[in-house]
Amino acid sequence: MKDDIEKIVEPVIERHDCFLWGLEILRGRKRPTLRIYIESDLGANIDDCENISKDLNYEIDLDSSFGDDYVLEVSTPGISRRFFKQSQLESYIGEELKVKLREPLEGIKNIEGTLVDCNKEYFLIESLNLEYKLNFNDIDFCKLEPNFDKLMKEENYAK
Repeated sequence: MKDDIEKIVEPVIERHDCFLWGLEILRGRKRPTLRIYIESDLGANIDDCENISKDLNYEIDLDSSFGDDYVLEVSTPGISRRFFKQSQLESYIGEELKVKLREPLEGIKNIEGTLVDCNKEYFLIESLNLEYKLNFNDIDFCKLEPNFDKLMKEENYAK
């Protein structure tokens, strides 16, 4: 289902010079939520989210794939972004990540550490002087844990 939805939303997003970062389908009590994350090489903003959301509301194919009664949310991934594909990690080497594994590895299911390597086969996280060689298919959740002290010291931050 996600692949079908991606095929529908990607062309709409690309018309706005953005790209699909990822999507989530959340099952609510009354109706489901389709949460779409967008990004841009220049940095997506609230206007991009609003325009893409409006355009997606007119996508008949989306209604037929997902049903008529759902909540559509369009957002940027934000500063503590979730990663949806292993290839997205390549630009974040040296950054702190929080990972939840689908199955425990050596009795550990949650790992927080520094991303030290990433390629097509695996990514490597260093945590407490241990290295974890992981495959994205083995994880349930992976997100960036930003260093806010470092961000606040950056010259161009929040200008």
